[in-house]
Amino acid sequence: MLLNRAQVNQGFLTVTKAVLDTLFPLRCLGCGQGEYWVCPPCENRIKRRLDQECPICRHRVTPGGAVCFNCRDTSSTTLDGVFVASSFHDPLLRHAIHTYKYRFIRDLSVPLGHLLLESLRHSSLPLPDVLIPVPLHKRRLRYRGFNQSTLLARIIGDELTPGLPLTVLEDALIRTRFTKPQMKTTSREERLDNLTGAFTLNLADRALIRGHSIWLIDDVETTGTTLEECARILKQNGARSVWGIVLAR
Repeated sequence: MLLNRAQVNQGFLTVTKAVLDTLFPLRCLGCGQGEYWVCPPCENRIKRRLDQECPICRHRVTPGGAVCFNCRDTSSTTLDGVFVASSFHDPLLRHAIHTYKYRFIRDLSVPLGHLLLESLRHSSLPLPDVLIPVPLHKRRLRYRGFNQSTLLARIIGDELTPGLPLTVLEDALIRTRFTKPQMKTTSREERLDNLTGAFTLNLADRALIRGHSIWLIDDVETTGTTLEECARILKQNGARSVWGIVLAR
């Protein structure tokens, strides 16, 4: 019996999961106990950000992480703000994000998504019209098996407003060019060059973008240039406002 490509890919992912379950058995990344990747007591110990700051100057405390008036007047940013749930310096959160992305433990989307979800519930941010995950290039998506930002976006879309799910446009943004990770660049110029022309909009979703408020969902804001470039594409296509929503900075 011949298998189609989807069946082959599903079989590969099933075998990969079995291997990973053997190499990395389910244990809390914080305390080493079983049943959870991040157990509730350890999750509660991850410090949430109480104050949000301007994502451009990172000096002024602003509502929800809005771009401050000074930076809006003097910078070329297209972002309206960046909301950050916690700090990448938190050792457990950093370990969890690294395990999620680079050891391909997709189940970590649940505790990480709930951490982001609870932070948003305690914020004063107005609800968006649309959620859009920052996309992966199809080459990296095949390698990892899932887009970590898409899984986070699904949790927020399904659970932030119980009974009234928010729209998640999983394929609205397309990563057209394979680029090296931003954390491996060494200057602002290299970061900008690395992402120039790396994203485009799926024209089938343009009508759902125009005139609407958007939350861009990602796991980590490293330099801000990825969110900035995605926001630029969305604003060019008529988005009313674009906010970055991330687990950590």
